[in-house]
Amino acid sequence: MVVHILSLGLMGGIAYLARPGTDLFSWHPTLMAAGFGLLMVQAIVVFSPESSLILNSDRASKIQLHWILNLFSIFGIAGGFGSIYLNKTIAEKPHFTSWHSKFGVAAIITVLLSAGLGVAAKYSSTFRNWVKPINMKLYHATFALIAFTLAIVSMCLACYSNWFKNRVDGYLWRLAFYTPIVLAVCMARQITQSYLPRVATPSQNMVVQPQTKASQKQPSNPTSNKKSAKLKR
Repeated sequence: MVVHILSLGLMGGIAYLARPGTDLFSWHPTLMAAGFGLLMVQAIVVFSPESSLILNSDRASKIQLHWILNLFSIFGIAGGFGSIYLNKTIAEKPHFTSWHSKFGVAAIITVLLSAGLGVAAKYSSTFRNWVKPINMKLYHATFALIAFTLAIVSMCLACYSNWFKNRVDGYLWRLAFYTPIVLAVCMARQITQSYLPRVATPSQNMVVQPQTKASQKQPSNPTSNKKSAKLKR
């Protein structure tokens, strides 16, 4: 439940500060927080045995909810990117000059790559001759983790912007700075625990049983040896 509280708290706090609809820029932090901080987080933890809200549902239902949440997440991210891009174009300001914007663009590109790999993972049987289905899922999860980490770095850098520092300071600033980091750690733990054991576990056929050869050698029967010797005589 901690992940859900932090996710909703981050989204609600950013929306309260930005007050979406007051101007064009206000949609940028609101939609980005909704896309990355809320919808993408919920899409990842839907598979968690500890934090999933549909824990008793079958895997097919979880996969369906996963891609639905991710789809709306991409819509929110696209809206947040479009609002800031249009806002700077109208103000005749240069684009992608800060580290916040550069990490944000990198996160968006990686999200699109992860989404493409997610579609490929859903239909992994089609590519079975080229890539193992488990590897395709691993690639999708890895790019998703990279995208989320880049987005979190961008969020943390946004805390140093004039817009944010003029509205938040003190303990609230620290809370806003560290909350995304905690979410990133939780997402990394969820993804690594879900996929690393499935990839790193060696095949049972490759495990050598030291007792196998010893068990094949049966002890000789002295009675049968004596009988065979008498027959030879």
